Order: sequence, then C-alpha cells, then structure tokens
Amino acid sequence: MNVEKKELDKSQIELNIEVSLDELKPFLEKGAISLSTKNKIEGFRPGKAPFDIVKQRLGEMAIYQEALDSVVSHFYFEAVKQEKIDTIGQPKIDIEKVAPGNPIIFKAQVALTPKVTLGDYKSVKVKMAKVEVDAKAIEKVIDDLKKMQAKEVISLEPIKKGDKVEVDFNVSLDKVAVDGGQGKKYPLIVGDNVMLPGFEDNLIGMNKNEEKKFQLKFPEEYQNKMVAGKLCDFEVKVLEVFKRELPEANDEWAKTVGAKDIKDLNEKIKSNLEQEKKFQEEQRVEIEILTAIVKKTEYSEIPEVLIHNETHRMLHEFEDGITKQGIPFDEYLKNIKKERKDLENEFKDKAEERVKTSLVIKEMSDKEKFTASDEELKKETDRILETVKDNKEAQDSIQSNGYQEYLRTIIKNKKVVEMLKKECIG
Repeated sequence: MNVEKKELDKSQIELNIEVSLDELKPFLEKGAISLSTKNKIEGFRPGKAPFDIVKQRLGEMAIYQEALDSVVSHFYFEAVKQEKIDTIGQPKIDIEKVAPGNPIIFKAQVALTPKVTLGDYKSVKVKMAKVEVDAKAIEKVIDDLKKMQAKEVISLEPIKKGDKVEVDFNVSLDKVAVDGGQGKKYPLIVGDNVMLPGFEDNLIGMNKNEEKKFQLKFPEEYQNKMVAGKLCDFEVKVLEVFKRELPEANDEWAKTVGAKDIKDLNEKIKSNLEQEKKFQEEQRVEIEILTAIVKKTEYSEIPEVLIHNETHRMLHEFEDGITKQGIPFDEYLKNIKKERKDLENEFKDKAEERVKTSLVIKEMSDKEKFTASDEELKKETDRILETVKDNKEAQDSIQSNGYQEYLRTIIKNKKVVEMLKKECIG
C-alpha cells in the first residue's frame, strides 16, 4: 500500500491511497465468492465456483466492484494507522481508479481530531430527582388498556363523550380549501382530544348523517403556517356512531392482559412506569453533566466538516420524525415557508454542541484509558448480528473494519458515561 498525505485547511487531511495487486488478491477472492453466492453459476453450488469461472461468467470488473467497499474500508484504516493520524468522523471517499489488472486508487478526506483541553470534569455535581409514580398515572394506563379491549356497537343515539365516530370533514380559509385539511371516514374517539381544540366538542350531540358547520381558531404555533393563528371554517358530516363498552377492571380482566389479578397488574404497571421514569431521569442527568463539562472545556479549531455532517444527521432525524407523522417533508417545508438550508442554519448551533460533546467524551475516554476488549467487542457484535440474522449484507457490514471500530468507540463511550454517573451524581 502506498500512501501520500496532504494537509488541508480547517483541520482536515487528504490521503491518496494506492492498493497493489498482491494486496487486492484476497479481497478479490472473497468478492468472487460473494458474487457466486448471489448469482447462480451453472454446475456449481452457491459460493463454490472457482475464481476463474466467476471471472469468465460474470466479468472481472464485477469482482472488483464487489470487493471495492471492503478494500476501501480496510486500507483506509490501515493508512490512518500507518500515518499515525488522529482522525474523527467518517471520511469522504473518492474512487480514483478501479480497473481489472490494475491497483485500486482512492482518496480519503477526513477531519483531524481537534485539541481538547478538559476542565475538572469530576468536580461537576448534579442531583438526580426522586422517581415517583402516583395512582393517577397507573389509573391512566389501566384506562388505556381497557379502551384497547372496548367492544364497539353501532348506535343511533346522539354522540356523547367516549363514543367512537367516523366523519367526513373539510377545512377552509376564506372559502379556499386548506391543503391537508380534508378527511374521509375519519375515525376518532370523542374526548381523546387528538383533533384541534374544540373540534370534538362540536361533535357532541350530533346524530348519524347529520351535518354541521362551525369555526375554530388554529393555535399560533400550528405547524401549517398558512392557518396558524387564523379562524377557519369547518364542515363536518357524521357517517357512523359507535358506543364503546369498556371491560370492568377486575381480577378476571387482569388475566387477559398477562397479570395474575388486578393487584398484580397495578404492581406491574407501577414497576414499568418507575423504570421508564428512571430511564428518562438518567437521560436528563447525563445531558446536564455533559453540558456542564462542555462549558468547562477549551477547544482548538473544530473542522467545519464535523459540524456540517452533524447538521445533516440532525436534519435527517427531523425529516424522519415528520414523515412518520404521515406528512410529506416537502409539504411540511412548503407549509412553514422554509427550505432545507433554512433548517440546516437553525440546526447548526445545536450540531456544534453535539460535536463538542462527542469530542469531550472521546477525550475523557483517552484520559481514563478506557478500552474495548475483544471479548466486549464480540459480545456487542453478536448482539447486533442477532437482530439481522436473515440479512447477509447487513451481517457483512457489521463485521467490516469500519463498523467494528465504530462499535469499539460505542463501548468506550458507554464506560465514560458510567464513570460520570458515579463521579458526578450527588
């Protein structure tokens, strides 16, 4: 392997890496096995065709392409170790040359780890709040369980709170239909308050096939900025009304949800709520500790690429959250009259804080000399492999050099957090 190193501005470095034919050979052989597993080759069982046969049937370039990711991952990390470079984040890879019978040449642009000067992080002290679960919280869970088992019976009586209804509705502003403000056979339980405040109240007393018009004002902070804070017109037609019969919360019913009796169910719910609250409190305390340590820390220049990558990661997380609500992200941006770059700018400060936090954790891990043993790495790898045991491609990715290094970092980071909990929680 031949490596040429070039220093760039903003604490970045570029590695020009050339992998010789001799070094490529074992990776090409594995690539051929992988190809013969994925593609049926007459006369041979999957994965058993000789290299020359795979080369003849599928082409040598196909073997190179199949091996490329493994080659880049392996030799990038080898180059970093050879050049003794302290890098952070994922590299930007550009393939320069891939051709049968030739070395593979690629460039890797990566950020250098900024210098981090820690303050006295063990002096940070944070109080953990006492975790308590009251009777109302337990009662709410039981009510929710009862609602899940409710029997629904068609009713011709006027709508009451607790009834399930199916409605058609249309929302308009100044006689123009609001984008996304329509529903057909829309199901809801009156009183669950999933709709705009006041919407469900207007349904109470209505009958099947009855129509009604009314006005409601949208909240100022409503996500659709076209109607936020404005008085809109609603047209509703009731299609169906269902009375809901909820089971009685007794010993027999408790058995249907996996408990011995109603007392046992209450105890299990209380235990689950306590665990959930404890987890939330631990998360809050971890953030408070790390935020305090970040404020005590001094940093050299932080590579812009780290902040850029974290900003994009945050944007994708946000987009996923919006999409899971059933709202197309482009439509969401249109409604709030913003573009992706506007959100990126809004996320930038928070992204920088995230980067600083990750740098602090890494520095503490190095200072405390935390390591991830081979046994710990294998245990974590096996745990993750179990979740994708039917996905060969995912398994190969998890066992790649790059992902294994990532897992080592995760293991060390967990040790840092555990250390901080012992030292900083007062």
